[in-house]
Amino acid sequence: MVGVEHFYLFNNLSDDQYLEVLEPYVQQGIVEIFEWNFVPKEHKNWTKVQCGAYNTLIKSQGSETFWLAIIDIDEFIVPIKKQGLKDFLKGYERYAGLGINWQNYGTSGVYRIPENQTQIGTLTKRAPEKLDRNRFVKSIFQPKKIKNVKKPHHCIYKKGWFHVTENKKPFAENKSLTDSVSVNKIRINHYTYHDEEFFYNEKRRRVQEWFPESLPLEMDPNYNEVEDSIMLRYVPELEQRLFGSD
Repeated sequence: MVGVEHFYLFNNLSDDQYLEVLEPYVQQGIVEIFEWNFVPKEHKNWTKVQCGAYNTLIKSQGSETFWLAIIDIDEFIVPIKKQGLKDFLKGYERYAGLGINWQNYGTSGVYRIPENQTQIGTLTKRAPEKLDRNRFVKSIFQPKKIKNVKKPHHCIYKKGWFHVTENKKPFAENKSLTDSVSVNKIRINHYTYHDEEFFYNEKRRRVQEWFPESLPLEMDPNYNEVEDSIMLRYVPELEQRLFGSD
């Protein structure tokens, strides 16, 4: 809906009906699925598993792709002033990559997202724009101009190339964060908490497994502080695509 032409999806040990859901998109040539059956022994090994997927893709399919975004399935690229990514990215072709700041979302007080509703239409509360954690970026880059990916948030670029912010300001290639948050032109909506059921039963459990010596993860009230309707413009068409008409 925002102009992405092709999706490479890495399945890391999913046990739901992902093949059934994705089959129509695979048949249309929109989606390619890669089985990535690696289990990190501890949290610090997760980066190797995740970036291993990215580097494998870049080596095998990078030559057929001009722009590649590396994001998670709870992250959504949102152009602000232009509807499509194609038009937006035309202004950045002289750079090797674009680092897009996060906007982190909370649960909006929703225990469970109803089956006939979308996440982006239901969870409409986020943290303040300038939250320090929103300094993190996710990247859109030109695969032919990078060496590799060592961190999920940024790439290591070939000599003479670098990434920039939405304001076309370069920042260090070994940094996953910008000095300040800027989301006037584009942003990544990060639904890090999902709904309350997911937060308490899944996210909390994962953090406890990864960091057994830490206190249980608590929900940050800042993540539900700001009501933001920016995603509602996509909801009618998305619901039609997902659920069809009555």
